[in-house]
Amino acid sequence: MQTTGLMVVLATTMVLVIGIACDSPNPSARPESNVSSAAPVLSPAPTPTGAAVSVPSPTRTLAGTSVPALSPTTYSAATAVPGSSSTTLSIDGATWILELIDGQAPIAGTYATLVVDGPQFHGFDGCNFIGGRHESGKPVINPDGDILPPPVSGTAVGCMSPPGILDQAGRYVEAMQQGAKARVVDDQLHIVDRSGEVVLVFVRQPPLAGRPMDLVGTSWRLVDDDATYGAGTTTLLFLDSRAATGTTACRDYTVGYTASNRRMRMPYKGMSGSTEACSREAVKREHRFVEDFGWANEYSIHQADGSERLTVRTSKSKTLTFEPLPQPAGAIFDARWRLIRFLETRSDGSGMTLPKTTDLVPNGDVTAAFAEGSIEGSLGCHSYAYRAVGVDGATLIGADGTIFNDSAVLRTENLCDDRGSMSPQQLHYLDLLVTVERYHVFADRLVVVTRAGDALVLRLSE
Repeated sequence: MQTTGLMVVLATTMVLVIGIACDSPNPSARPESNVSSAAPVLSPAPTPTGAAVSVPSPTRTLAGTSVPALSPTTYSAATAVPGSSSTTLSIDGATWILELIDGQAPIAGTYATLVVDGPQFHGFDGCNFIGGRHESGKPVINPDGDILPPPVSGTAVGCMSPPGILDQAGRYVEAMQQGAKARVVDDQLHIVDRSGEVVLVFVRQPPLAGRPMDLVGTSWRLVDDDATYGAGTTTLLFLDSRAATGTTACRDYTVGYTASNRRMRMPYKGMSGSTEACSREAVKREHRFVEDFGWANEYSIHQADGSERLTVRTSKSKTLTFEPLPQPAGAIFDARWRLIRFLETRSDGSGMTLPKTTDLVPNGDVTAAFAEGSIEGSLGCHSYAYRAVGVDGATLIGADGTIFNDSAVLRTENLCDDRGSMSPQQLHYLDLLVTVERYHVFADRLVVVTRAGDALVLRLSE
């Protein structure tokens, strides 16, 4: 059976859809810097310097396609459903991990997930994210445990390993086709066929108790002891409630995210900067991190070993752990910084607000030096000074990451021999500068954030 054939079979035989994960072989082509907003895809196409574009994965609507039914498969006897031990624990909202399929454990290294939430559900198979929703509002699993399948759609990315994955997926689809009832037994979810036998068994995954208010303004360093994602520090900074940025082994990345209690989604992921100074291996590893992080599903900030930790659990069953990234008091001072990009927001067609990154054009030189009472620097052959006014010792830049600009004045001076004008990006920098209110120093980056949540990204000048 080919992968594409399996995807079509999923369209007509699935009652609910739960994916079985697999590891795809490494592509021979150099990975592209852009990362999909659904299922990331590698591409040999080079990324222009400064591009940060969200590329949608190929998708396919699975419902309503006419194909031959699956042929019967052979498996070990299913477990008979218990009677008196059945409980009424809620199925909705929990993440369920497949433990047994037809009485057998899944192939080592594979997994399946299911999340049901009233009229909708979703699952991920390591190659494809699949879900469905009843527009009428009727539940996917009703209070009596009856399974009521909604129309299903999903991405269409192939998967050919590990050995036996396609046969296992076929067995799973056949088992789901026979599923008629869902029951919770001793904190397990059983899918029961029409003869009363358990064909699938799931275990409830303990939830992560994240709160959106805890994320904003925090900065983190990935705990990556075995350098899975490349040598050097991988960082993460939550700018506000909709955008985050950070550094990888090679370039910077930006994500647009939404967070609720416990759940996190990332509809936008993009890379910034050139790969010219990066090895092919570094590009592959940074892509791997942004791909994995982009499948974020649950999160929490909690105490571990006497220190705070951010745990992010993905739809691909990976767990990423971050530790606080210290911001030394006064790290912004006694250094000169160079502007490398603008990080602003835009609205897409649906009204969702997403980040937009714009790298500084060549010859758009902008530098900044910070003191307690001023920000001074150059704009090519122009100079500028943004100073606090009032009594002596008035504070503009606080060592705690705050900027007090209520009584500051911006002045510029033209030092050009030909009396040339400033570029549009240099003028835009000045416009944003007078609205800044906080800053974050991490690695060799400085991010200065405005009242509107836009940001200026600067790098330590050599």
